[in-house]
Amino acid sequence: MKALIVDDESRVRRAIRLLVQWEEHGITDIEEAANGLEAMELIPKFRPNLVLMDMLMPLKNGVDLMEWIHKNYPDIKFIVISGHDDFEFVRNTIWYSGTDYILKPIEETVINQAVRKATTAWRAEEQERLAARQQHVQVNEYRPVYSEKLLSSLIDDRSAHSQVVNRLRDEGIVPEDTKTIRLAVMQMDKTDHALFNRFGRHLDLLMFALLNICNEFLQKDRTGIAFRHFGSPHQLVILLWDQLATLPTRLQEINQGMHRTLSRHMHFGISSDGRYPQDIPELYARSSAALHSRDLTVLNHFIHDGEKQHLAAADHHNGVQFSGFEDSWRLAILSGQPGPIAEAVETWIAAIRKSGILTPELLERWDREIERFANHVIHEAANPSSETLLKLYKKESVNIERPSPDKYICSLAEWQQHWGALMSLLASLVQSQKQTGQDLIHDITAFIEQNYQNDVSLYDIANRFHVSREYISRKFKQKHGINIPEHLNRIRISKAKILLQNPALKMAAISEMVGFKNEKYFSLVFKKQEGISPKEFRKLTGGYT
Repeated sequence: MKALIVDDESRVRRAIRLLVQWEEHGITDIEEAANGLEAMELIPKFRPNLVLMDMLMPLKNGVDLMEWIHKNYPDIKFIVISGHDDFEFVRNTIWYSGTDYILKPIEETVINQAVRKATTAWRAEEQERLAARQQHVQVNEYRPVYSEKLLSSLIDDRSAHSQVVNRLRDEGIVPEDTKTIRLAVMQMDKTDHALFNRFGRHLDLLMFALLNICNEFLQKDRTGIAFRHFGSPHQLVILLWDQLATLPTRLQEINQGMHRTLSRHMHFGISSDGRYPQDIPELYARSSAALHSRDLTVLNHFIHDGEKQHLAAADHHNGVQFSGFEDSWRLAILSGQPGPIAEAVETWIAAIRKSGILTPELLERWDREIERFANHVIHEAANPSSETLLKLYKKESVNIERPSPDKYICSLAEWQQHWGALMSLLASLVQSQKQTGQDLIHDITAFIEQNYQNDVSLYDIANRFHVSREYISRKFKQKHGINIPEHLNRIRISKAKILLQNPALKMAAISEMVGFKNEKYFSLVFKKQEGISPKEFRKLTGGYT
């Protein structure tokens, strides 16, 4: 806390400094003034919490100073220390909310009691002021969110319409006599990094700026309101309840304001007229559909009327069918060459340009078809390990940024680059799978050679390497010319031939050591492969003493 001592006598100021136990009262900063005028000049800079003042001073006396403090800094506590037992002085002290009136000569106990009383009162009032400020901040922060929730519930919760309408009326948000309305939806481009960076990557600040621009044009004559759809953070909704026919014009004005302020034009989808509040969910759906079905090839057109687009759509076909390009894409991917991949995508882009229609709805449909196509190619090219490869494709494809259909100006070149990158990734993974197949058989062969003495089955190998038994059998025979059981027996017999040359080892022991279940089966396999029995082989190689 801070204290200011105001007295025209320096000895009195020194006495007050010595008598008051400042630290005990939590006062750490003390200044002095020789008269009321000097105090008035110092207080705005020093901002004391407590003033100890004399009454009779030159230039501006104690009454002048009390009145000035009461008017300009009512939270400052002050104590009058006077040599005059004057009723008028005391009355003024009480009138201007002084905490005490002390007579000179100053007694240490009396002045410390007065300071304790003043500082205690200041702290109590400061707590109240802090609580009031916090409550004010919370109310101001909560009010926009509260309004957005109410207005959003008109879209999302039909069952709450009656209650919400009453609240909107009581809060003065929507006029009581509103009967007919019109809606518009603005979709923010999530990939507009330059605009986001201007607001420190803070979405709420950006959307707040956009809302302010919208409401500047809507609230000046109280014809409507703009709000954020609570469930769609990148979306603004405009509700118009008066002069409904002017909605397209108002949106153009808003767009001009956004361009002046942010150098951006936004796309708006608008609905026809509807009843308030029961038609709001349907009007919102129509406005969103108008954005979704807008023609991206038309430049400098930002207000999209769903009803007019629906009528125009009857004259249009459904856009290019991706199914007609799947074969060329598949061949390009299997070739693994950049040239055929680029050519396949370019042919696809040329067909889109020729069709003359491109909408966000079509782009989403093509995304689904291309994803299905990629799954099919992976399953064809890497059947036994397709799930692993598919997971890898999905993981890697996330890093390829998809152009946003919500961009202010659509660029087919960006989409061409995007699809080309996806195809190149797919081709790379398919080609790597071919090499992976060879590596897999090499690893399986090494595993068999290291574990020939154990009971190694095709089922065990398939589980260990996470591929199908059929795939392993086919690939293994392609590489070695024999199947796995035959290869395993060849390894076992080759090891047995070495052990048979040791006369100390019995036949049963050798059979078990190389992985055969019993001596009889070992002998059958050995004779089939070598043309003689193990005993005959031992005699020929000198295994008997």
